[in-house]
Amino acid sequence: MLVIGYATTSPPGQILQHLQRQGEATIKELAAMLGVSATAAREHIVHLQAEGLVAARTERYGPGRPRLVYTLSDEARSRFPQQYNRLITGLLRELLAHEGADKLEQLLERVSRRLADEYSDRMDGHDVTERLNELRLLLEQRGVPAEVVAAGDGISLFACPFYDIAQDYPEVCSMERQMIEFVLGEKLALESSIREGGHTCRFVVKSETIPLVSVTSDM
Repeated sequence: MLVIGYATTSPPGQILQHLQRQGEATIKELAAMLGVSATAAREHIVHLQAEGLVAARTERYGPGRPRLVYTLSDEARSRFPQQYNRLITGLLRELLAHEGADKLEQLLERVSRRLADEYSDRMDGHDVTERLNELRLLLEQRGVPAEVVAAGDGISLFACPFYDIAQDYPEVCSMERQMIEFVLGEKLALESSIREGGHTCRFVVKSETIPLVSVTSDM
């Protein structure tokens, strides 16, 4: 399996996955994760920076010199597995221009339900945490790394399957949230968003529930 052209078991691939999941890391943290020296970890980072996949920022950390903290670049985020192409962008643009925002919202809700329907037969969990774990497996099969939060009442997505398009059409983010809600039968609160600068899209279950999805009508 590859991560933006690198084997998942290679040092660059491990660094990219680590930054995707953790959001940021120092050279010391990356060296510990890889089990190599700081010099070796820095060499991999320099290479990834040259490829435009890693960005750095300076951060004050106690007395002494500031340290460098590394994150994925926008280029790297846009190159993680995507589930759309230019055609979808064009279709959304045309729909919004000719039919209006309400029609676009209605269409995306119906798409959410259809996506959820594809998953519903595989959701065997009897409580929220079990269903979240089932959902995590399904998302990762789509190429979207995910993790159930420690409390068992939410899920974090470490990649946006619609990263580029969501910059212009935030409605697509709502489509993904609705899909997860329909699958779980639970309302969700969005606590962080990749589109808005977070390193994850983090959804937490709210107290109210919704009926589990069942799609029977044609789009």
